[in-house]
Amino acid sequence: MSPPWQSLYGEGVPGRIDVGSETVVRLFRRHAAERPDAPQLHYYGATLDRAATDRLSDALAAGLERRGVGRGDRVAVALQNTPVCVLAVLAVWKLGAIVVPVNPMYKARELAHLLADSGARVLIVHPAARATVAALPSAGAPEHVLYSREGAFAGDLPGSWPQDEEDDILAILDQGGAPRSAAPAPDDAALLSYTSGTTGPAKGAINTHRNLAYQVAACSAWIGLGDGDSILTIAPLFHITGLAMHLALGLGAGLPLVLTHRFDAATTTALVERHRPTFTIGSITAFIALLNDPTARRRDLGSLSKILSGGAPVPAPTVQAFAEAFGTYIHNAYGLTESTSALVAVPLGTTAPVDRASGALAIGVPLPGVHVEIRDEEGRPLPAGEIGELATTGPQVAAGYWRNPEQTRASFPDGVLLTGDVGFMDEAGWIYLVDRKKDMIVAAGYKIWPREVEDVLYEHPAVREAAVIGVPDSYRGETVHAFVSLRPGTSATAEELRAFCRERLAVYKAPTGFQIKEDLPKSATGKILRRELRQRPHETGSPSGTPPTSVRREDG
Repeated sequence: MSPPWQSLYGEGVPGRIDVGSETVVRLFRRHAAERPDAPQLHYYGATLDRAATDRLSDALAAGLERRGVGRGDRVAVALQNTPVCVLAVLAVWKLGAIVVPVNPMYKARELAHLLADSGARVLIVHPAARATVAALPSAGAPEHVLYSREGAFAGDLPGSWPQDEEDDILAILDQGGAPRSAAPAPDDAALLSYTSGTTGPAKGAINTHRNLAYQVAACSAWIGLGDGDSILTIAPLFHITGLAMHLALGLGAGLPLVLTHRFDAATTTALVERHRPTFTIGSITAFIALLNDPTARRRDLGSLSKILSGGAPVPAPTVQAFAEAFGTYIHNAYGLTESTSALVAVPLGTTAPVDRASGALAIGVPLPGVHVEIRDEEGRPLPAGEIGELATTGPQVAAGYWRNPEQTRASFPDGVLLTGDVGFMDEAGWIYLVDRKKDMIVAAGYKIWPREVEDVLYEHPAVREAAVIGVPDSYRGETVHAFVSLRPGTSATAEELRAFCRERLAVYKAPTGFQIKEDLPKSATGKILRRELRQRPHETGSPSGTPPTSVRREDG
């Protein structure tokens, strides 16, 4: 018997997907052989076709091989969304080696942990990181560090980028050649994707080539991608979303990638108008930035007809505002590093339902071949409508954590991924996310999920961003504290926001303290970082303290 959610699938989406022996490397080589002159990488006015992408990644693979990299070795790639980033990942995979994606903004301490834990033999990084590399401890340092200019293969080089830096990667590419190593097998590790480390040191999830090949097949069917489609790379290529839903999808499905370097609203809209990409996925904060960018509405963004958003809760008012402004509905998606990105998504062309009780927008239904159930604290399945932890199995679930059997057993018991996210499923199979287990606030014995309060704040017309945390309270144990940023040209008072919440929430859920800030701290992927807000107790003050009486956000 098919699960109920399959009745919600779009036309042509199968109930299960078996990728057999396919890998992204095999799929890309097939596309390159069939249409070698088709565009693959667009970067600021310059284009590399499939043949050039294949030839250059071969040359880089040969250069890495000469430096001792072989099957199973790790190569750390700390690059922005550039052509060399794509070439480097493809080159490493062609060797049967493993990519360790690294945020290029990491400092020495953060970088040192990833290098030591993964045992990476080579680090590929931008020249701007020379000081960071110099500060690395000798223990666990890579054997080779290779630098790549951010402007390599760009057509219209932005004037702010250095143009005279040495480039080790271009020197390797000039030597040409092809690797001798055999291509990877489907169950070989493709990525060691390190988690954010919010509950301890970052752990490396082992994402296999089979995991990535599944995402290529599933997302192509789910989104309806084919000839004429292309991908706007909003998500960073050092993050699992960018690696799976941009890089692997583009190479594996034969779709051009419009590379953005780093997300900037004004630059991104100009690239959309220039290259006419049709699909993207990014955090909701990126789409909020587009909504608030004064140049965006003057640009023609009509080609972007297929949009997903994941990585952070998607407020229903933001989805509605974006559709009204640009004519495209943002489809919710949900996944984790440990699930190689997407597990659950809203079918293309379908409007996600909103839970009447909480106001939460559904995150979607399970993708083909994915099973999701809601479990209680004892690990028992819960019926429809009951709140518990999301537990899942599926073809994209990672093989565990790199050299960490204890955490693997804890997070993947019997091969089931325990997500740490709390939510519920309705009778039809729609899933609603409530919050992270560790983010729950307990005030005077009452359980409060920050997401519910944040969703109410997003309904206020002046609120651009919102984040809610629990702060210590001598009487209640914890109380609710809210951080918000305002839309340009709007104003709000803390008293007004508090009253707005109390009209829509039980009194114990309404924030007792507010801070109105210019911007909220975000991760590299645009996810609002509650943990950083928690680390600023000197800013929260007393929850019952007197907040600012009036704050106005001016344009510009």
